Amino acid sequence: MTRRVRRAIAALLLALVALFALPSSPVSAHASLVQSDPAANSVVATSPTSVVLTYDENIEASTASISLFDAKGAKISIGAPKSGASAAVVQATVPTLKDGIYAVVWRVTSEDGHVVDGAFSFQVGTASTGGGQDLVDQVLNGARVPTATAWWYGVARFLSLMGATLLIGTGMWGMQGDPRLDAQRGVRRAVLVGCIAFVVGSLACFGLFGASVKAGGISDAFKPSVWGDIASTHTGRMLLMRIAMSLVLAVLLSLRRHDRLDVWGAAAVTAAIVAIFSFSASGHPNALRPKTLWITLDAIHLGAITVWVGGLIALALATKAWFLEPRALLVVKSFSMVALVSVPVIIATGVAQSLKLAGGLHDISATTWGRFLLGKVMLVVAMIAVAGVTRWLLHHDGVASIRRTVLAEAVIGVLVVGLAAGMVAQAPRAGVPSRPYNEQVTADGVIAAVTISPGHVGSNEVHIVVTPPGGSITPVAGVSGRVLLPSANLPAAPITLQQIGPNHYSGTVTIPRSGEWTLELIVSTTISDSVLLKGTVQIP
Repeated sequence: MTRRVRRAIAALLLALVALFALPSSPVSAHASLVQSDPAANSVVATSPTSVVLTYDENIEASTASISLFDAKGAKISIGAPKSGASAAVVQATVPTLKDGIYAVVWRVTSEDGHVVDGAFSFQVGTASTGGGQDLVDQVLNGARVPTATAWWYGVARFLSLMGATLLIGTGMWGMQGDPRLDAQRGVRRAVLVGCIAFVVGSLACFGLFGASVKAGGISDAFKPSVWGDIASTHTGRMLLMRIAMSLVLAVLLSLRRHDRLDVWGAAAVTAAIVAIFSFSASGHPNALRPKTLWITLDAIHLGAITVWVGGLIALALATKAWFLEPRALLVVKSFSMVALVSVPVIIATGVAQSLKLAGGLHDISATTWGRFLLGKVMLVVAMIAVAGVTRWLLHHDGVASIRRTVLAEAVIGVLVVGLAAGMVAQAPRAGVPSRPYNEQVTADGVIAAVTISPGHVGSNEVHIVVTPPGGSITPVAGVSGRVLLPSANLPAAPITLQQIGPNHYSGTVTIPRSGEWTLELIVSTTISDSVLLKGTVQIP
């Protein structure tokens, strides 16, 4: 391999590090908050005794963070977060709160190992104080994972995955395929670089995962107290397993000349399988059900990519003289047969996982994960096309004619690994768009403060505080309501309400589709008199 080619590959690797280490957007959460008590933007008559958060998938309660702030942005001391009624619920006790606006800031680690956060406000007492969103914006700053931490965590993921590909995949073909290929300087350097990258990347992933959980800076990745906090989590255990296997493989690499090949080979294969399993068991498949099936499919998918791409890199780094040796033909034919099996396995397992994670292909391009997937598919198709040319050249012009096409396949393969590393940090499904409604509607001297949250298609919580002409202390006889979509021929959606305090009503409404809905409230000021109040609710 020429110096120019080596420089090109090095530049490609640096570009991949920069591209796929970009932090995820805050809206691409892997675990979404689906319900809270108190509800977001709600008005409660009395102080709640606890904050209860419910998510759409299981979370690590031991690393959860829940903070409470008052209207001035001062932090209020609350109880430590604990598991709730299920593994998807976390809660914390709160002291007695005075009337006013409050903000809850939460940060949890989802079952697939990703740190997500959010915030919402609620109000205690019926006196309108406002400023809920301003308070959320104020206290949320500094509660999220710093950009530098997220960036370096992405770099560590790429180093770990690329290192495993070089050490396991390239090492398998170099060390076991042919002693002369193993002796190639480029192949030996690639395996050594892969070993270092795998060990360093795995160690960095563990430390930076801990820093992400704490929303801390790079320095937090080196704190033993942070390591201890995450070592008991599922993701932490998988990362420790990966570190252990990277060290085992590093030791085996150094001892490969001093032990019997069969014993060394069995130990190396076992360590490689466990290492690959650690990737699958700490990513998206861990949040799917049945968990064992999807983790196994992902491990097979990743293992096939490792063998295929690692073999291509080994062949691409071989010298021209090696391709002219008789042994080279046997190695290339052996690799060709393995690739012929690996490619269908990669495609089948990849398609199955993609459909499961994305819930179909109807809006696959709506997420960064989906766009990465489309890019990965196009690269794999390009690899298959180049592989077809390689096989044709091999059968018609001999093994020496495939050096350039193998190099092209290897470069595309590195891109595929980079995309795979980038997809780990992204959410397969777009979050449900929402727009909380928090307005006052008036008519004939009656004022109703209405909150509809989260303001999306599906079930929504409704809170209504009524002030009649005689003032807030004057009770009303009752409140009923509904929402209508004038632009569509749909029946009105009733609002189920119950009184929870003086002139304070709470309930739910199910909104079947997006659009500009009309809110109608009928406030019975007395047994015989009523007032119709209207508002417009935009559901994205």
